[in-house]
Amino acid sequence: MVKIKRVIILTILVLIIIGVIFLLANPFKINPSPTVTQSGTPAQVSSGSSEVGQKVADFELGSFNGEKVKLSQFAGRPVFIDFWAAWCPFCVNEMPEIEKIHQEFGDKLVVLGIHRSETEGVDVGTKFAKERGVTYTLLKDTTGGVYKTLTGGRQFMPYALYIDKEGNIAKVKAGPKTQEEMRQAIEELLR
Repeated sequence: MVKIKRVIILTILVLIIIGVIFLLANPFKINPSPTVTQSGTPAQVSSGSSEVGQKVADFELGSFNGEKVKLSQFAGRPVFIDFWAAWCPFCVNEMPEIEKIHQEFGDKLVVLGIHRSETEGVDVGTKFAKERGVTYTLLKDTTGGVYKTLTGGRQFMPYALYIDKEGNIAKVKAGPKTQEEMRQAIEELLR
């Protein structure tokens, strides 16, 4: 009987500790969305959000081609953003599908692949994308600032945002996505 009470007390203590840890390190909490500059350093906090229906925070990153790309330069056009890295098996599988989407929709849709350059070298990402024949715009997030901003601090890979012509987040997809899911979300953006 004493042994059972000890087990129950120990179990309750473990559950309390797990609960406290979860509350302190909640991966689902939403942080303010900073505007992010070319260097990837967070600048002033803006009113952007990573939630559906909210205006997406503007950012500027360097492309794999050495150009500066700012999200706001695509104002008035729908944008599909996909965060990726070569170490992510789902990303590896999706890149050819995203390339097909890019080819299919052409100028009607802006496709931005944001490389998680803070998790692996840009050279790794460059080689990886080149081997797969990627032609859509690839950007380097060297500090992870844009990833943290646009995911609201969530930790998922891959992570995609569908942004409407007004610059609002129309849909968010955390985790793997099929070509059909992507196509359906994009067709909704184009309506």
